[in-house]
Amino acid sequence: MAQSAATPVRATARTLLPPETVLRTAQRIFLSTGTLEMRALARELGIGRATLYRWNRGREELLSEVLLSLALANLRRVERDVDTPPGALRVAQVHDLHIRRISGNASFRSFIRSEPEVASRVLLEAGGRVHLGVTEALADFLRRQERESTWRAPLGVDTFAKVVSRMAETYIYADLIARGAPEPESADLVLRLMMGLPVER
Repeated sequence: MAQSAATPVRATARTLLPPETVLRTAQRIFLSTGTLEMRALARELGIGRATLYRWNRGREELLSEVLLSLALANLRRVERDVDTPPGALRVAQVHDLHIRRISGNASFRSFIRSEPEVASRVLLEAGGRVHLGVTEALADFLRRQERESTWRAPLGVDTFAKVVSRMAETYIYADLIARGAPEPESADLVLRLMMGLPVER
């Protein structure tokens, strides 16, 4: 039987909670705890855990969204904080501050220490949302430097962004890849050498 036009549509949690509300709440929990427990997130949102899983299709997918959104927000803040004119030096300085802030974040490092297998899948998979999203954001940043200066990315923007992204991951996630200590300062050294800039010590 067709539903009468006068019949009220039952409100659901989905209609009351926009996706950005779920994401902001998940970000807050991650930053305060260094992890993302779905039970705690569901409780914060006032919904059942099963409902949360149906929406987001799993914890790792939501973790990927949280980590990517935090990384992109960090890059935007760094771009505002660095006042160097467009060009190679700005590329180096923005990239350096971006990865230092990420690497030095206590919640981020706690997540990597406590869940190394999950962190490896979420952060390092070549086709993963975080790696692809960060690489794309880096490419966009490089294109802006090319438009606003005479500098040109070695190898072309897209290839250079992929190389720099993987290079930086090697140092930021050294504890995941080679069981070593993170070395964000080494990423800056390598990037400067790649672009023919003076090396700051």
